[in-house]
Amino acid sequence: MNCKNVKIKWLNKDVAFEHLVLAGDIGGTNTNLALVGIKDGKFSIVVEAIFPSKEITGLAEPIKELLGEAGKERPGLVAKRGCICAAGPVAQNFCKMTNLDWDIDGNALSKELSINILVINDFLGISYGIPTLDVNNPEQIFAFKHTDGSTPAPRKTTKAVIGPGTGLGAGFLTWNGTDYIPNSSEGGHLTYAPFDEESQSFRDYMRKRLNEVPDVEVLVSGTGIQNLYEWQRDTKGLPKNDAWAEIENAKPTDRPRLISKLADSDPVAASMLRLFVKMLARYASDISTLLLPFGGLYLAGGVAQKELRWLVDDNLFMKYYEMAYNKNIKPLLQQVPVYLIKDYSISLYGAANACLKLVV
Repeated sequence: MNCKNVKIKWLNKDVAFEHLVLAGDIGGTNTNLALVGIKDGKFSIVVEAIFPSKEITGLAEPIKELLGEAGKERPGLVAKRGCICAAGPVAQNFCKMTNLDWDIDGNALSKELSINILVINDFLGISYGIPTLDVNNPEQIFAFKHTDGSTPAPRKTTKAVIGPGTGLGAGFLTWNGTDYIPNSSEGGHLTYAPFDEESQSFRDYMRKRLNEVPDVEVLVSGTGIQNLYEWQRDTKGLPKNDAWAEIENAKPTDRPRLISKLADSDPVAASMLRLFVKMLARYASDISTLLLPFGGLYLAGGVAQKELRWLVDDNLFMKYYEMAYNKNIKPLLQQVPVYLIKDYSISLYGAANACLKLVV
């Protein structure tokens, strides 16, 4: 197989390492495969290959292509173990992909490639990536300031991560005295809690559409922004101009991008994104009061990364994150370090870290 649209990038061609592992991040749009070198606890992507997920039918051939190209440039670059993070439910080292018509069988790949491969859920992979990040590196992390101007230092205790992407993921890491242990969660499916008239109206709209009580994911995610558009259109109406006509005629999955682009000049689009930020902040606050993640609350996922300007404008995210009627809760929330992950390679780092810890 030679996928015509494959992109191979050498990031640290000559880096020295103690361990070399195969890492993968498989989503509905892109399949990212990499060889990751690890030395003294530092993770470096040596070479990465990006394949359009809908142009391939499995992972065996893309992995062979990556390894072949890597061997041409740097002979002896061989990985004996690997970990694949995949967007879908995982059981017995097999992932049924959520948005693709092919699946990932880790045991079959291990046999065909002579590489011991573990398959894990994509958000568990992000959780394994959290300990590899340097919170003081502005290329990897954006640290939010609390409303009192503070940026608390992380403690050696629980960390939490939420990720608004196409859907909404949630996870947490517990400290066992020597290391962080990632834990799976389906926290994106908690029941959504309205907090003002607009959020109540949005919740009621989705309740009627679903004929069920909506969970957080259908409101606070990329899919949530699609639903937010339809709520705005159906309950309040939209301006009649070419920009909004383009959004109406676009595929639902393209609408969040177009709304984000328009929001810099259109007050209706801006108000929609501000409501999204408020809802995300309230959900983050709920997770924080549950877990008390004084080791850090991390925002992952493409939606949060792309909309950072709306989170920090007028400190909107932190204002709603800290809101609490109980006077004893706000001081607790102000002790939580809140970070946004800027490094798009987090899933590859996570796969590599999981491989190091879990795969012999």
